[in-house]
Amino acid sequence: MKPIDLNRTIVNIVYYTQPLCPVSWRMQQHWHEFTTKFSELINVRFCLATFDATSRNPRPGHEPSNIKACQAVKAVSLQSQRAADLYLNALRKAALHEGQDISLPHVLVDLAREISRENRGILDLQKFGTDFDSSATRRALQNDALKIRTNKIDSCPTITFTVNGGGIKATGFLSFQQLAAMLKKALTRI
Repeated sequence: MKPIDLNRTIVNIVYYTQPLCPVSWRMQQHWHEFTTKFSELINVRFCLATFDATSRNPRPGHEPSNIKACQAVKAVSLQSQRAADLYLNALRKAALHEGQDISLPHVLVDLAREISRENRGILDLQKFGTDFDSSATRRALQNDALKIRTNKIDSCPTITFTVNGGGIKATGFLSFQQLAAMLKKALTRI
């Protein structure tokens, strides 16, 4: 792979995922390495799907088990993308590795408290509490749902790389090398 020219336009990346996505959890190390190495070339945003990983349409009258977790991630993302990335990773670890129920408010608050304590200045716990059920957070989740419908996203994870209105999309597990190759491909389309 040829080196990527750092003087190019920023690539907008949308990572369509949800907290209970086991593929996103397995991909976390690759994602972290990718976003760290190419941080000056990319602008990342999470688009959270509230549908369950195993079913696009939950049973009528049953709230998807991850809706409160998605709401918490969106509340944290109002502070920074870095805080949202840390928080989403902590949610996945709690749910998929430790077996915690991330639909419970006290679990969501405990995870925010832990992130706040371990990463001073990244996550303001009081702001998290204020933003959790705010209109801005609800609006952000509604915008994500609209973006998911508009772009016909039906599985997680899906990642899009966009430059100047044109882009590429991939679904499923992506290694660091695959992510870097997609970034290069997006940059060469300029």
